[in-house]
Amino acid sequence: MTPSTQKTLVRFGAGLLFIVFLIWMMWALESVTTILLVGFFMAYILNPLVLGLEARGLGRSTSAILAMCVVFAICAGLVLLVVPAIFSELAEFSKRAPRYFSKFQEFAVNIFQSLPLDLPQDWNEFIQLALEKIRESLPKITYAAGTIISSIFASTVSVISILFKIVLVPIIAYYLLVSFNNIINGAVDLIPPYTRGPIVNKFREIDTVIAAFVRGQSTIALILAVLYSAGFIVIGIDLPVVLGILSGLLFVVPYLGTLVAIVGGSLMAFVKFGDAWHVGYVLLWIGVVQTFESYFLTPRIVGQAIGLNPVVYILVLIVGASLFGFVGMLVAIPVAAVIRVLLISAVEAYRRSYLYSDTKNKK
Repeated sequence: MTPSTQKTLVRFGAGLLFIVFLIWMMWALESVTTILLVGFFMAYILNPLVLGLEARGLGRSTSAILAMCVVFAICAGLVLLVVPAIFSELAEFSKRAPRYFSKFQEFAVNIFQSLPLDLPQDWNEFIQLALEKIRESLPKITYAAGTIISSIFASTVSVISILFKIVLVPIIAYYLLVSFNNIINGAVDLIPPYTRGPIVNKFREIDTVIAAFVRGQSTIALILAVLYSAGFIVIGIDLPVVLGILSGLLFVVPYLGTLVAIVGGSLMAFVKFGDAWHVGYVLLWIGVVQTFESYFLTPRIVGQAIGLNPVVYILVLIVGASLFGFVGMLVAIPVAAVIRVLLISAVEAYRRSYLYSDTKNKK
């Protein structure tokens, strides 16, 4: 074995050990890792804004503080606008829920009666009794859920821990923003000089992919939340803002946001208006929004940088959640995108090697 090969194997082994250790640390310290990752993603999203402010002559620290202030102002505005509307919608819906449930009960009984089945006469009574029991149990279920939530948040330690984590995230994001250049320069300095150029170029390609995912998906999710909410408000269904925001934010999980919009919007339209027209309006609006997202938003904002098949997308999220819980879902898609970039590079290197073309043997 030549010295060059030995050095390559040593570097590969050290890198592999570091990756294994990092994965183990993420798994062992999931709560800490979650805070760090959320802070990192926050800093990563804000870094272009900080760079733009720096280009106008501001210092790095000042630029980071201004960027954080912009984020807090936007979040505060959204909270002041959205949260009261959500609570108002939930309060109104809770008043109408018993009437909606009665409609649903009547509809379910009619469906069973219309089935071409030879059912016993008391079957309909059984359905009515079962639905009535569910209806009677709803207050108890709601009370039990409220009791559980209250008991969770009643603990002073839990409240302090949650507040501490919320405060810690922007602090971590700020220090990452300030130190980004030093972190990058330090990491580049650790790369052997003779391989520094290709590796730095590859990291730039990876940065493009991750940026397309993090910033692109976040932007599209917010736009979809606004579009869904606006359409549902115009149509007049219950819980328009709640359903719109939920459907938009769940865009990051393929098909899940659309499924929530279709099922939730159609159900709200049917129980309120009792006709197929308003259900059709909901489905038509969802189709318009999805078409706008597929043919305009995603190509312009994200493009083809991610390049993951939707099925692979879903499987990656499932695997990430199974292995590392919430942290796994946070990093699953970026990690998969990075692996895709590395695999493409490995395939290209393989096709250039004598293992593929057999050029060495022909000589």
